[in-house]
Amino acid sequence: MRAPRFTSTTLLAAGSLLLLAATPKGPLSAPQDPAEVRRELTLLLNQERQLAGVPPLAPSSPLQQVAQERAEEIQSQGALPDEAEAMGLFAKVQAKLKMAGYAAHGWTESLTTAPNGLAAAVSAWKREDPTFAQAMDIDYRHAGVGVARLGGHPLYVLLFAWPRSEYFARETTGLADLEAVRRDMLQRVNAIRQGTGLKPLELDPRLNTAAQIHAADMLARSYYNHSSPEGTTPAQRVKEAGFVADMVAENIAAGHTSVADALEAWMHSAGHRRNLLDPRLTHLGVGMALGSYDHRYRVLWVQCFARQQVNWP
Repeated sequence: MRAPRFTSTTLLAAGSLLLLAATPKGPLSAPQDPAEVRRELTLLLNQERQLAGVPPLAPSSPLQQVAQERAEEIQSQGALPDEAEAMGLFAKVQAKLKMAGYAAHGWTESLTTAPNGLAAAVSAWKREDPTFAQAMDIDYRHAGVGVARLGGHPLYVLLFAWPRSEYFARETTGLADLEAVRRDMLQRVNAIRQGTGLKPLELDPRLNTAAQIHAADMLARSYYNHSSPEGTTPAQRVKEAGFVADMVAENIAAGHTSVADALEAWMHSAGHRRNLLDPRLTHLGVGMALGSYDHRYRVLWVQCFARQQVNWP
């Protein structure tokens, strides 16, 4: 399941419950070594993923911790979750993942009581259940396996996930070249201005510096404001960057993963739009910083507008 493209700060996890087999009856199965079970299950699944042409799953200690907790909970209850309980698993598993230190963008959980062996369980899953495709999803990168007992037989909880950091990196691939981002922003801004009969803005390296300092500072110190915690204003940053201006304006935005998205958001806001279309402004600087922000991943944008002061004789 995917998060909305334009809200990279949103955490959207898919929690699907797969019951591969009902609690079996018959002779009790001998206990298995949990470490060996985890190795074998991961190997079997990665063999299937190789056949499907997708990257292998890597074992994850946080996912293993959560999967083991889930397995032990089911063992203590003495039954697999029913449909009503399965519907409430999202928040429960999500909270466990967070406590274990895994920031998941997406995850899915599968359960099996496999009295006939792991290979047989995986084979039956692949053959009989369409949810097997979820374990083959190219996005999933990590796996955890919980091992317990249910009805005298082995119980396995499989947890697949992909980290928010990877999703963020994928969504922000187009922002790797800051100078290209600035050129793109300038071109789009000037196209909008010229479409309304205004003169184009000129990209200025000093304003780029002022904008970048502010974007990087907001990211590093997890705040979101036109003024720094010390009270430094846009006009002060412009002056410190060496640009002599008699008029300064600033737009900031957060969470957008492309120039087009950030600019669209500004154009739908009266105050930001006013800055973009102010006929008195002549120069532009663009700042963009991305990374960890207040325990999330974020892109922070800054547009710094100015009019160069003219010294009359």
